[in-house]
Amino acid sequence: MATLLVLFALAFLADYVRGADTLCSVVPATYTDAKTTYPDSAFALEQLETLGIATWYSDRGVDGDVEQTMEDLVSSCPESSRLSVVVYGLPNKDCDAGYSSGDSSVITGADYEDFINTLTSIIGERKVLYVLEPDAVGLLADGGCAVEYGYQSNLTNAISLLTVNPNAEVYVDVGFWALEQSDTAEAVAQIVKELAQAGRVKGIALNTSNYRSTTQIADLCSTFQTAVDSTDIHCIIDTSRNFQEFANASSTEWCNVRKAGIGAPPTNVTDLDNIDYFVYVKPPGDSDGTCVDQSADAMRGPDAGEFFNDHFIKLWNQGYFVNQQQMATIYDPNPDGSSDGVRPHNSLGPWLTTAAITIGLLVLGC
Repeated sequence: MATLLVLFALAFLADYVRGADTLCSVVPATYTDAKTTYPDSAFALEQLETLGIATWYSDRGVDGDVEQTMEDLVSSCPESSRLSVVVYGLPNKDCDAGYSSGDSSVITGADYEDFINTLTSIIGERKVLYVLEPDAVGLLADGGCAVEYGYQSNLTNAISLLTVNPNAEVYVDVGFWALEQSDTAEAVAQIVKELAQAGRVKGIALNTSNYRSTTQIADLCSTFQTAVDSTDIHCIIDTSRNFQEFANASSTEWCNVRKAGIGAPPTNVTDLDNIDYFVYVKPPGDSDGTCVDQSADAMRGPDAGEFFNDHFIKLWNQGYFVNQQQMATIYDPNPDGSSDGVRPHNSLGPWLTTAAITIGLLVLGC
């Protein structure tokens, strides 16, 4: 199946390949359709498909048959590679924003245990990097809905089950904002210490599906290490959309940020002592949500998880591959960044505009 082609970062850049622990995944399902629907973006999507964008194991209906996806991941990736998997099935997930909480099949703690057991039975003892439950610990540290919905007990159970595999590396996801204030940073440290009693926690994942710069996130990782009083526990950074450090330096915007760009490719050669991996957790181009109540820095888009080509064009053109690797840009029919997320695609781009002008001149007898 074309959607499930194996991805390897075997020979992308010498700096990223030398000594690398190759992350392996399958092509994001949204990319297969997007290459057909938006042919102008196809070459850029094909480039990203070679980099091992993390595969999501989710209970959301929009993500399709994730059990089959996991089985294809295991059967397709060589034994020497490390599988890259995001676990996203927590009951009442995303309880604050609510964009990703709909269409979920995991409702209770028992459902969640079954959900995790299904995953571990497929993965077996393969080498795997798990990003566990985006934003969950950050929401717990805030002390609101995550506490009410029992996030910590479910995370504890998940870690216990996932780390039966001796080759699993578990990074518990922490919303970076929870490390920006000393009180919540201390709360995060305490939560992670407690979770680590359930099994091997290699570290925390930061910047998942967000836009903060690598420098800023590495500093927050140091803040976390100070709070937890250990430099042995490290971090990984989602660099999928963080190339433009200025994109939100003075903004708290997190939704389809219009000035963002695709960041440095996935690798374990980070040149940062406290950062184990750069990873692409969020497939660039997948929408953060409709963003209708967000700031002017956000582009209005389709529902969370759907491909948003207007945003992808900006991420590509403003990102690493164009600005550092001098790859071609994608024609942008929407240069001012305004978008309602539902405009029909027209792959003919400027050619139809030229044709319309020509026809108009002929009608006028020019």
